[in-house]
Amino acid sequence: MAVANAIDAAKQWDPDLVEANYIKALSNNLSIIRLRFGDASKPLFKNREFIVYERRETMDDGTLVVAVASLPKEIAAGLQPKRSNSIRGLLLQSGWVVEKLEDDSCLVTYVVQLDPAGWLPKCFVNRLNTKLVMIIDNLKKLAQACR
Repeated sequence: MAVANAIDAAKQWDPDLVEANYIKALSNNLSIIRLRFGDASKPLFKNREFIVYERRETMDDGTLVVAVASLPKEIAAGLQPKRSNSIRGLLLQSGWVVEKLEDDSCLVTYVVQLDPAGWLPKCFVNRLNTKLVMIIDNLKKLAQACR
């Protein structure tokens, strides 16, 4: 099963995604997206938003490469002003590679380099580290369901 886009994919494996929308499609495989995570009702937590580009490329051997990174602050601010109830974080060079293996399985490499910006409680940072493992497990379950 091919996931239609980054927003559909993120909604399937990340329950903290509160809101997502496309700002602009630059080509068939390059889009600018706004992602907002968190829940303002949680104590000591302020929502984080990211203005990112998503580029998808399928290689000749069928390998899917999806690169996601924040736009520079000045460009992001020009496309989508920062909302007052959010902190704008930076998603550095991130994304995933899905390689088809010979035994009808695949190898997924998932990389996230994140600067959430602003202060975060230590307990939340620890939870975020654990959450990354759960995201990988959700990706595995999603892939197995698509066989």
